[in-house]
Amino acid sequence: MLNAPGMDQSEIDTFLASSKTPLRLGTTNSKGEPNIHPVWYHYATNKLYFMSYKDAVKVRNLKRNKTVYFSVDTDAMPNTGVKGRGTAHHRQGHRESAVAIGEDCSEISRRSQQQHSEEHGGRGKQGLRSTS
Repeated sequence: MLNAPGMDQSEIDTFLASSKTPLRLGTTNSKGEPNIHPVWYHYATNKLYFMSYKDAVKVRNLKRNKTVYFSVDTDAMPNTGVKGRGTAHHRQGHRESAVAIGEDCSEISRRSQQQHSEEHGGRGKQGLRSTS
């Protein structure tokens, strides 16, 4: 569920696909307290994807509660951004977990660091793409 007052879906898609700003991911810990995690993400077909180490706090939190909140916004005026709530799905690998907000992770595969870097101006270590 996306919330971006004043933006239609095509503007939201363009903003999320081209943003050079990390996503701020909101999860809850085992005590129900909120945690905020900045993550580099990939956006495609109305879904957000990111990778993390399988033992990271955000992944442990997602295993307990799949409901997440997120925000991607600019720091410069005029402020532009998208925020929302979604359900996270993850697929755990040997050392990393792939996480998707909006679809099952069985459809996710890793892309090369170079390809992601070229598409997103050098940010982050690795990107994801949907194989569907």
